[in-house]
Amino acid sequence: MHSRAILFTVGALALAGCGSSDDDTATSAPTRTVDDATVEQGITDDLSTSSEKVTDVKCPSDVAVQQGDTFTCTVTFSNGATGKAKVTQQGGNRYSYSLEAGSVQIPGSEVETSLEKDLAAQGAPNATVTCPQTIIVKGGTTVTCNVSGAQGVATGEVTFTFSDDEGTIDTSSVDTG
Repeated sequence: MHSRAILFTVGALALAGCGSSDDDTATSAPTRTVDDATVEQGITDDLSTSSEKVTDVKCPSDVAVQQGDTFTCTVTFSNGATGKAKVTQQGGNRYSYSLEAGSVQIPGSEVETSLEKDLAAQGAPNATVTCPQTIIVKGGTTVTCNVSGAQGVATGEVTFTFSDDEGTIDTSSVDTG
């Protein structure tokens, strides 16, 4: 199990799961396929946190059971973040999940709201934060949001850099200059 932090609002994501079943196809011999509904439920259960829930998962419905093979599912979180989960078939009806590097996108409006609440708690109420419309989570990427208002108490920029592709923020990179 891995812990992943995606910005301020997604929280930690536990990445592990299981599920599989047999399914006949229209070929001459029955082909075992991954039970997409079971995998989707596993992703929902495992990637949901106390602060953010997985609200939608879509996996392909025709993936053949083959140990070591991978496939991708799309994931949506309750804060509007989206991403792609890579599913690896471990065998024995077991799967592992990991977010694909650079696939997680968070609406800038969610980050703005979080930063505005943080600024208010630090004595700068009514600050307005403007971030990029969509923030792509990728290691080494720096994000800059503009800050204004709060009776002139909060003006300038807030910048931060992701230390990995899972959304961990390098706390030493946070600058409110």
